[in-house]
Amino acid sequence: MRLVVTGGGTGGHVYPALEVAREARSRGWEVRYLGSERGQEGPACRKERLEFEAFPAEPLVSLRTPRGWRALARLLRSSLLAKRSLRRARPDFVFATGGYSAAPVLRAAQSLRIPYGLHEQNAVPGRTIRIAGPRAAFVATVFRAAEDRLPGCRVVRTGMPVRAELRRAAANRDPAKADRILVVGGSQGSVAINEVALATGARMTRPQVRWTHVCGRANFDACFHTFTNLGLPPEYELKAFLEAAEMAAEYSRARLVVGRSGAGTLSELAAFRLRSVLIPYPGAFAQHQLYNAREFEAMGAARILQQEELTPASLEAALVELSESDASAAVEELARWDLPDASARIADRIVEAAQAVAP
Repeated sequence: MRLVVTGGGTGGHVYPALEVAREARSRGWEVRYLGSERGQEGPACRKERLEFEAFPAEPLVSLRTPRGWRALARLLRSSLLAKRSLRRARPDFVFATGGYSAAPVLRAAQSLRIPYGLHEQNAVPGRTIRIAGPRAAFVATVFRAAEDRLPGCRVVRTGMPVRAELRRAAANRDPAKADRILVVGGSQGSVAINEVALATGARMTRPQVRWTHVCGRANFDACFHTFTNLGLPPEYELKAFLEAAEMAAEYSRARLVVGRSGAGTLSELAAFRLRSVLIPYPGAFAQHQLYNAREFEAMGAARILQQEELTPASLEAALVELSESDASAAVEELARWDLPDASARIADRIVEAAQAVAP
């Protein structure tokens, strides 16, 4: 089996694509990744020693601006380059996780009549998935709510491929040893969450209530200045960034989590059976983070605070409410929602779809 994987620009698209690529290689498939020269996929593929081919691509914006016309021109050029790459690679199947770098590869696959499958991470499908979905062999989803927003598509819920390091740690987590609140603001960190979390920590931190706060590399100096001015105790740990193994350790000892509601974060919370206070990113496309969060709130696994409602008092109240409530029902709901074998499920669908069109 020859597989081309594409998707990226941001980590939310890249990480699940890489996990599927890992699964494919474990089955002996020949795998190649096509992506943007400016996204996160290139460095990630090099780290994985996965064959990677880059082309120019950027998000499409309004054609009323010069930038929009430049992006459109790059999309057309990238589609031609992707077409040449696919002709050379002669894949049996193309798998895409969305994002702006997937669009030219999918256009090329359509023109060459190469079957493809898609993975939609969020409750609200993105532009690339909505456009390419009706012609896809399948659209794999994570959130239950996504199916109703994909009319005319062959939808199958596979779940989110979670990084292997995190999945292994989740299987060995001991909830009895969880003693802290973990604050994460996504891969880049969040200024709004950082400021309020530090102030809330000053109100709540004590030997029985420990914190680990991952603020983002770009925000660390400003956060450390605030941390020092507030006189936060040693029980409040401030970190710039965590690699996967470090993140796994922090999830393992977390009791509650404060963070955004991107699909990757929520899938990791489900893997570790962690309840959370979620602050959806207000600038997310079609408010998809809000709809992601609502699915977890409906399970009793989260409390939602809109960013405009986020204050030290509101965050403290949400954390106290969660900490004083019984977690057992929410943990059971998270266990039902989580699909640990997501990568294998997707790979199986790829095999079925490729065999269905094989001569």
